[in-house]
Amino acid sequence: MTADLRLALQSLFDERAAARPEPRYWYPLSQVTYGVDEIAEVVDALCSTETTMGRRVSEFELRFAEIHGGGHAAMVNSGSSADLVAALLLVDPQNCRLKPGDEVLAPAVTWPTQIDSLLMAGLSVRLVDADTYTFAMNLDDLESKIGSRTRAVSAVHLMGNPCNMDRLLDICRRHDLILLEDCCEALGAEWNGKPVGTFGLAGTYSFFFSHHITTMEGGMVLVRDEDAADAVRLLRAHGWSRNVRNRQVEATASIDERYKFLTWGLNVRPTEASGAFGVVQIEKLERFQRQRADNAALFAKLIEPLAPALSLMNVPSPAKCSWFALPLMVSVHAPVDRKTITDRLEQAGVETRPVVAGNLARQPMAELFPQLQTGDLPGADEIHDLGFYV
Repeated sequence: MTADLRLALQSLFDERAAARPEPRYWYPLSQVTYGVDEIAEVVDALCSTETTMGRRVSEFELRFAEIHGGGHAAMVNSGSSADLVAALLLVDPQNCRLKPGDEVLAPAVTWPTQIDSLLMAGLSVRLVDADTYTFAMNLDDLESKIGSRTRAVSAVHLMGNPCNMDRLLDICRRHDLILLEDCCEALGAEWNGKPVGTFGLAGTYSFFFSHHITTMEGGMVLVRDEDAADAVRLLRAHGWSRNVRNRQVEATASIDERYKFLTWGLNVRPTEASGAFGVVQIEKLERFQRQRADNAALFAKLIEPLAPALSLMNVPSPAKCSWFALPLMVSVHAPVDRKTITDRLEQAGVETRPVVAGNLARQPMAELFPQLQTGDLPGADEIHDLGFYV
């Protein structure tokens, strides 16, 4: 790209920024983290007529796997699609790790599509209570709910805070359970120096606008095993044989090899524009993480005088939290309730949200699936009623 064109893009970007309406919040949930470098990469892709999944997506995938210590990364069009591909990986007809109706334990406090994906894959889901200090799954409740039909655990590193992977892996080993990791809010988080998403069969990630890095929309599935990598690539693109990289595909006389389909599949491929964003954004990740960690440390000091009425999410040792937001719990003994606090914050220009969907068992969608009505979930209820984030 010529210097003149880059200068013109910068001028247009600055002009549009100046023309934006006055923001509603002085402290919003997220702000724009991309600039002319990302835009220039997209323009170059478009001008080169490289629009569908291609070399930029591949470059982003390779770099993503590299910062996670290796393995195989496959980009998809959203974090929710990444969860769906991971769920289908469990019931892939070519591997048959699980069969329809097998039970998966998953957190009651998470984003709905993590649960929806398992249900769409024909699996039975049982919800696990939450820990009100870390917002992670309550592992005592998890272990108590393992039954004769339980075959897998779908863990989530909520708000960037890693689950206790030492204990979780021990539980999975002792009960012969497959582990999936939803890292859509936890890119860059670590447990004892190892990146989340690298402990189980597959890790999933999201690059939505407000997440750690953005590709506008986009997601990633990370696996360590070559056969699983091929299965993921088939699942994301029609079950099409041309996506296989790690095994031989025998020729079939009656089928045109250009249109050969080995298994079922979706079309959840990303565009080159998303890949173009990714190759630029991923080089900013370390700086973004430092800024988030600095913000969290400052915020923790600022709210110290409000304890124990208001407390920040606790990060256990030896976790490295990749702060997705600043999650807070209001004590049941606080002089004012959560709504009073969040209303005052909103009026003062500080944007707030509940902790994702709260207790999913209390959402209207749960009424459609009796299996999600799993009895008392006191921790999830407390987060539902008393938790929020800024």
